[in-house]
Amino acid sequence: MPPRSSKQLSVFYALVLCFSAQSLGAQQQDWYQENAEKVNPTADGWPSEALHDAAKEQFERLLNASYHANEMPDALFADDFSGTALIAERTKNSYLQEDMTVVEGIDLDASPRLGAADWYAASTCAGDFFNTIFKITSIDLDSNEYFGTSVIVHAAFGGLPFLNQINQEFYATWLYPADKDSAPLLRSIKLDKYQVTSTAKPLFSDVSAAVFSKVPRHRQELLHGVDKYINKTDRIVGSSLIGSQGMALGDVNGDGLDDIYLAQQGGLANRLYIHQKDGSVIENAATAGVDFLDNTRGVLLCDFDNDGDQDLAVAVGANILIAYNDGTGIFTERAALRMTDPADIYSMTAGDPDNDGDLDIYACRYVLGGIMGGVPAPYHDADNGATNFFWRNDGNQKWNESAAAVGLDDNNHKFSMAAVWHDLDDDGDLDLYVSNDFGRNNLYINDGQGHFSDQAIALGADDIGAAMGVSVSDYDRDGDSDILVTNMFSSAGRRIATQPDRFMKGQAQDVHKDYVRHARGNTLLANEGGQFVDKTESSQMTVGGWGWGASFIDFNNDGYADIYSPNGFITSEKSKDL
Repeated sequence: MPPRSSKQLSVFYALVLCFSAQSLGAQQQDWYQENAEKVNPTADGWPSEALHDAAKEQFERLLNASYHANEMPDALFADDFSGTALIAERTKNSYLQEDMTVVEGIDLDASPRLGAADWYAASTCAGDFFNTIFKITSIDLDSNEYFGTSVIVHAAFGGLPFLNQINQEFYATWLYPADKDSAPLLRSIKLDKYQVTSTAKPLFSDVSAAVFSKVPRHRQELLHGVDKYINKTDRIVGSSLIGSQGMALGDVNGDGLDDIYLAQQGGLANRLYIHQKDGSVIENAATAGVDFLDNTRGVLLCDFDNDGDQDLAVAVGANILIAYNDGTGIFTERAALRMTDPADIYSMTAGDPDNDGDLDIYACRYVLGGIMGGVPAPYHDADNGATNFFWRNDGNQKWNESAAAVGLDDNNHKFSMAAVWHDLDDDGDLDLYVSNDFGRNNLYINDGQGHFSDQAIALGADDIGAAMGVSVSDYDRDGDSDILVTNMFSSAGRRIATQPDRFMKGQAQDVHKDYVRHARGNTLLANEGGQFVDKTESSQMTVGGWGWGASFIDFNNDGYADIYSPNGFITSEKSKDL
């Protein structure tokens, strides 16, 4: 790990410190206290982050005034301020994409530079803005007179039936605060990117209330975060600080409607929601015999015994329970796939890589020693995670753990989050892509006989970063399969790791680029004749927040793969999680 400064520690480890403080011993308490004090960026010499906090407050005032047509704030603009307006003309360079109008490509360099009063008038919108978010992604301290900030903004506006969103990037400079009680003053602002998307009707509607109207306690169980139940259930059955329980879709009772199996924290029963003809669901886990109370991570609904119905696989700790469906949605027979290694399975994927006609299971695991005890080493390219499992289906409810036998033990000590089976080299058999946190991903190529070798680096698919998920599709419609990797986007990481003289005290410069890559965000790898080429920047899809499981899905049925990228982490009821 890098030296422990407040901004070099990831938000994740800051959360771990906070949640684990009560269980630490005296020596560890001292260590915790030392790091907790460094939450203040000035405590260990990070002026850039103190300036970030100050500029963020000022910029929030600016956006509130501009996007909500409030009065121009006091003590915001420098006397010699000049800048390009935040709102560009929406009549230029527009095109229609299905039911969405997109405006972009405006000649921003030709925009006039305005003084404070004229700039504010030109940048004020009368529209009804809501859900405006922004992030400062870089801090430049090259000048003794002022500092610079790169900012991204996403702002939704307009009530129903019209929905619009502005996506912007700009560069702003600020005069340094005159003293500790003063705020920085905005010296200049230049709009570098401008895009507006508009739809005539909502793309999606939230129907959760109607779907779960017949389910008792659905609000208590489904509308709260993991922090609602952490340390409030029996620790013997397990609990997960970061959630990651998993769910699966499948028609368990053969009525032609997809049902939902939902894994939950230990102490909360897993749920089986049976799809009704009116679109609602009823809860049926107890009757089906799958209302397990164990802390479950990873769920699959698949036909493992080739009898035409959907069986269930659930991961509990390092073990997998296969519950076989009797054809009516009742799971009567069981097979337990047991391992002595205690590290938890985080997710599973099923496929038939040996082409023997039945489905095998690959299980991803994350950390040795538990989430509080496992530290990736080295942080940017860790190789000390828990080993993943490959359970080969031998028929007749018999399974055999065969990772070593088929070559899947190669580079098998990562912090794995998700994997996907797919024929990535178009030779007729399934290959395996594994997304790993804290380092490189695996691309296991199948030799046609069900034996694998990791060729991620050779094929340009290792994508060193903080991977959380993976999805495959032919997004460019050139006849081969491309890869979408969900990575963490961190504005703090982009600000910190790009300061070569200060980050890691200027040491280990050769790996700084890997830390910058860690913070970049989602990755798009285009398959070009068997080699994978990074198309992330040109596709403009890096910024996905703290991403989890982004997926290729053709939402509007136009033949092109769209991307849905969920994101977030533990959020408390207060605005500041820590």
